[in-house]
Amino acid sequence: MSSVTQLGSYAKYLGLVRNLTAGQKQIDDLSTQLTTGKKSIDLNAYGAETQKLLDLRAEMAKRDNYVQNIDTASPRLKATDTVLNTLEKMASDWQSNNLMPFQPGPPSVTSAFNANPDGMKVTVNTDKSSFTQNARYTVSAVPSKTGENGTFDVTVTDGLGGTTTRAINLKTVPPNDGGGYNFKISGGPGGGAVVNLNFEQLASASTSNFTVTWPQANDTRERVEGAMRDMQQLLNERFGDRFLFGGARYDKEPVGDLLAAPQKTKVTLNGAIVNTDDYFEVTIDGKPFSYQVQAGDPKSLSFVAGTLNSMIRSADPKLPLTAMASSDGVITLVGDEPGQTFDVQARVVNAMTVDNSISAPTTTQQATLPAPAGTGAKQIDSFTLTGQKVDIGDTYEFSVEVGDPGDPYNLKYYQQYPNEPKDLPPYQKYTVSYTVSEQDYNGGVTDVSKVADQLRLQFAKLNPQPPVAIDAVGSGSSIALTSNTTMDPNHPSRVQQFATSARAINGSIDNTAQVSTLPPESDSITDLPYVDPPNLPFYDSEALTRKENIKASQKPAVTIDDGQLITYGVTSTDRAIQKLVTAFRMARVAASNPGQYEQYIAKSRELMSQAKDEVRSVHAKVASDMATLDQKKTEHKDAIATVTQRIAGIEGIDETEVAARLKSSMNTLEAAYTVAGQTQKLSLLNYLA
Repeated sequence: MSSVTQLGSYAKYLGLVRNLTAGQKQIDDLSTQLTTGKKSIDLNAYGAETQKLLDLRAEMAKRDNYVQNIDTASPRLKATDTVLNTLEKMASDWQSNNLMPFQPGPPSVTSAFNANPDGMKVTVNTDKSSFTQNARYTVSAVPSKTGENGTFDVTVTDGLGGTTTRAINLKTVPPNDGGGYNFKISGGPGGGAVVNLNFEQLASASTSNFTVTWPQANDTRERVEGAMRDMQQLLNERFGDRFLFGGARYDKEPVGDLLAAPQKTKVTLNGAIVNTDDYFEVTIDGKPFSYQVQAGDPKSLSFVAGTLNSMIRSADPKLPLTAMASSDGVITLVGDEPGQTFDVQARVVNAMTVDNSISAPTTTQQATLPAPAGTGAKQIDSFTLTGQKVDIGDTYEFSVEVGDPGDPYNLKYYQQYPNEPKDLPPYQKYTVSYTVSEQDYNGGVTDVSKVADQLRLQFAKLNPQPPVAIDAVGSGSSIALTSNTTMDPNHPSRVQQFATSARAINGSIDNTAQVSTLPPESDSITDLPYVDPPNLPFYDSEALTRKENIKASQKPAVTIDDGQLITYGVTSTDRAIQKLVTAFRMARVAASNPGQYEQYIAKSRELMSQAKDEVRSVHAKVASDMATLDQKKTEHKDAIATVTQRIAGIEGIDETEVAARLKSSMNTLEAAYTVAGQTQKLSLLNYLA
C-alpha cells in the first residue's frame, strides 16, 4: 500500500508543478506583449504573415536610411545657403558708390624737402601735375655731362621703377612747359605720371623729395582687402567633417590667400654720382649684400646696382626670388610664388665730403684821384677760395657790381650833385659761376686753385666786359679784381669803383636707397583667368602644389530615394565664385593704381554685377536642392507612418485585452499557489478535525 500511495502523491506533485509552470509562462508572455506592444518577438508566431512582416520591416529600414541621409545633407545645404546669402549681398553692396567710388579722389602731395636749398630748391605744381600712383619722388640734380657749365641734369624717380631726366639751366633756358618744368615718368606702375616742378634755385648738385598719396583710393583698397579676407573665411567654412566649399576634399581648406600675388619689390638707388668709398647695402630676410665703391670702379649707380644684383642672384642657399637690375640703378626682386613674402631693407653710407667756402671779399686797395704825375691808385678787391679738395657738383660764384643798385640810372646821385656831369654809366652786375663737373673733375679740377682758374676763364668770357680786370690764370686760390680806372676827378664823391660779392655752394649729392613693394598688378581685362575642372583657380590652396585636382570640383552626393541620387552644395572652384573673386581683385587693382582707377573700377563693377547674378543662380540650385530634400523627407515620413500602421496591424496587440488577461492569469496563478500551499499542510488529524 505504501508504494501505491507514494506513486499517487508524486503524480499529484508533477501535475501541480505543470499547472504552476504553465500559469507562469502565460503571465510572462502576456507581460512581454504588454511591454513590447507586439504579439510576439518570435517570427514563427505569425505564421502565414511572417514574410509580409519581413517585407514591411525592410521597407521601414530603407526609408529610415533615406531620412538619415537627408538629415545629414540638409544642415550642410542650409549652411551653404547662409554663406551664399552673404556672398550675394557682398556683391550687391559693393556696386554702391559708397563702398566703391567712381573716382579715386584727389591726391595728397607733401611739400618738397630740399636737402640743400642754396643748391636746389623745388616746389611742386599740383594743379599742373598728373600723378598716377602712391609714390615717393626723388629729384636729383648733377652737373650736365653734355650742356654748358651751369646746366644740370635733373632726374626724377618715383621709387617704383619709373624715372626721367632732362637738362635745365635756369640762366640760359627759361621754363618752356607753360610755367615750371614737366617731367614725364616712364617705367614701373607709376609710368605716365607728369610731375611739374618749379625751380626757385638750381645752382649746385642737390636732392629734394616729396610724397604723393591717394587717401580715398587707399581707403577703398583697405575696404576691398577686408572684404576679400571675409570672403576667404566664408569659403573655408567647415560643417561637421567637411568644408562646405571643398568639394570631395575633407582634410584641407579649399581656399588660400585671396590677396596672394608674387611679391615685387623695387630697390631704387637715387642720386647720379658715385664716389670712391660709398657703401651700398641691400638686406633680404636678414641676409646682407653689400659693396663699397673702389677707386677704379665706374662711378655710376648702374654699376653698383648690377654688382649687388649679381650677389643676390648668387646667394647660397638660393633666395626664393628672381633679381634683376636696370641701367638706371633699380634692382627688382620678384617672389617665386604667390603669397610668399620677403623682407627687404637698404641703406647707403656716403663717403666723406669736403665743405668748401669763399672768404668775404675785401678791398685791399682804395681807388685814388690821379696825381699830377699820373700815379692815381686803382681799386683792388680780393677773396680766397678755401679748402683743399672739391667735390663734383660744388658751385662757386662771384659778382662785380658797378654803380648803385638802388639808383640804377644815377638820378638820385645827379640830384644830390647837380654840378657834376651826367656821364656815369648805368648800374650793371656781372656774375661768374662755375660748377665742378664730372668731366672737369676727372680732367684735374680737384682743388680750389684749379677752380679759381676756371672762374678766371669764365670771367674773361663775359660779354660785355666789365670795367674790371682779373688776375692771371695760375695765381692760386685767391682772386684779385682791379678796376680799369682810378677815381674819376669829375665825381670825387664816388670813391668805390665797384662792389664784389662771392659765395660757395657745396654740392649735396648724397646717394640714397629707397625700398618699395609694388601694388598688386591687374588681371587682364579682356582675358579673365577662369579655369575649368580639373584645373584649380589661382586662389585654391593646392593650386601651387598640385595645379589640378578633380576632387576640388566634385560635389557631395546623397541617395534620397530608390534610384534617385542628388548632388548638392557649391565648390570654391565654381565659375560664379571665380568671377566674384576676380571682381574684388579688379577693385583692389583699381584702388592700387589711381592713374587707371576709372578703367579698372568700371570693369570691377561689371564683373561684380555678373558675379551677383551667377551666385544668385547657384544659390537658386541650392534652394531647389533644399526643397527637394524637404519634399522627399516628408514623403518618407508619410510612407513610414503607413508602414508602421501596417506592421502594427500584424504584430500589434489590444493593450486593454492583454492587461485584462494578464490580471486574470495572475489571479489564477496566485490561487493555484494558495491551493498548493494548503495541500502541503493536509493530515489525517486535520482531516478528522
